[in-house]
Amino acid sequence: MENKYQDQVYNFKGLWDLPSICGLKIVKKPAKTIVIATDLYDQNPGTSITEWNTKLAMELCNNFKLNPKEIIFIEHTPHKDTKLEFNRETFFQVNFTLDNDKFINPDWNQLTKEEVDNLISE
Repeated sequence: MENKYQDQVYNFKGLWDLPSICGLKIVKKPAKTIVIATDLYDQNPGTSITEWNTKLAMELCNNFKLNPKEIIFIEHTPHKDTKLEFNRETFFQVNFTLDNDKFINPDWNQLTKEEVDNLISE
């Protein structure tokens, strides 16, 4: 199945150096870069992106040479085929405070799918 919010699977070391994975899409725009990290809960043997977002976002900046002051970091949870509300697709923009070479104080703001699509296509 095609997923327009994921271009690759990204491997990272999570909590206690556990091997962990997420889906990753990076969209570079003038003066901003949209980073969408997708939670692959069924395939991820390690740490979730929500637990590791400050470290993951900085790792992505370092590995992909992204300007930490210009990233828009979005946590994406894909839809699971159940009727349970917590298994529906969600998007959260995570805003961080940049402290030297670290992201701290994550703050989540829910976005609609349309808002994410607009960010990507602007």
